[in-house]
Amino acid sequence: MKKSKIFLKDSASIISGALSTFADLKNEIDNIIKSRFEKFINSQGIVNREDFEALVDRHEKLNSEFILLKTKLENKDKKKVITKKKN
Repeated sequence: MKKSKIFLKDSASIISGALSTFADLKNEIDNIIKSRFEKFINSQGIVNREDFEALVDRHEKLNSEFILLKTKLENKDKKKVITKKKN
């Protein structure tokens, strides 16, 4: 009876160790695949979603500033035309 308990305990320990090893191996393979995929994406010049969103936000901000400056300039030009007509 004692031998079977020891055998089961040892077997469970071996199986647990094997499962742990396979889990670590899976994580390592996932990291290698992710690394190679990122290298491929970078070599193709493709940007990630976060960089793209940041660029879109920057573009929208610059576009709104441009429109604001354009309207200010147009208003100044209108004022100049009005003052020239008065003279």
